[in-house]
Amino acid sequence: MKNIAVIGADGKLGTELMRQPNTVSVPWMFENDFNVINDWFEQNPIVDTVWHVARCCRKVGNRRDHQTYLDEQNGMINLMNTRARKCRFVYASSKIVYGIDGFRCCKKKCDHDYKIETVDQVAQYFTDSLVGTFNCPGWQTTDKVDIIDLDPQRVIYACTKLSNEAMIRKNCPNYKILRIWDIK
Repeated sequence: MKNIAVIGADGKLGTELMRQPNTVSVPWMFENDFNVINDWFEQNPIVDTVWHVARCCRKVGNRRDHQTYLDEQNGMINLMNTRARKCRFVYASSKIVYGIDGFRCCKKKCDHDYKIETVDQVAQYFTDSLVGTFNCPGWQTTDKVDIIDLDPQRVIYACTKLSNEAMIRKNCPNYKILRIWDIK
């Protein structure tokens, strides 16, 4: 049986993931020091799966800058130094790493019939045992990382996601990275 820790449980996707059985919300933010997250995992030894859907950004003004990048990177480093790295680790990345922003399915203007998945459809991608990096939705075949045309805040967001992905690949043998398009 899976015992799942949800990091980012208060967001749209996190709220949906918390509806799954055997989930528990992790009361931790990127800005917290190492002891907060380490103590939480030590006090919850039954947890064998981590669903990470949190992100570091501001609600007003510049949403992302060098400080939000550093906060998220330091938080992920702290997390990777806990027992979480030995769990099944599912990480919510983003299509932004392909240079795709907004509610679009392609980097360039296209005429595809783009159906945005619902939050419950996206949540289902977290429940399997696949290992590796996958697009969500699965029909999306884009795989070339290209952030050259993004504005500065989106470049920071893409670099944050790519850096987190690399840390997870290096530290977690049982990982799944989901590059999520859009959620309705």
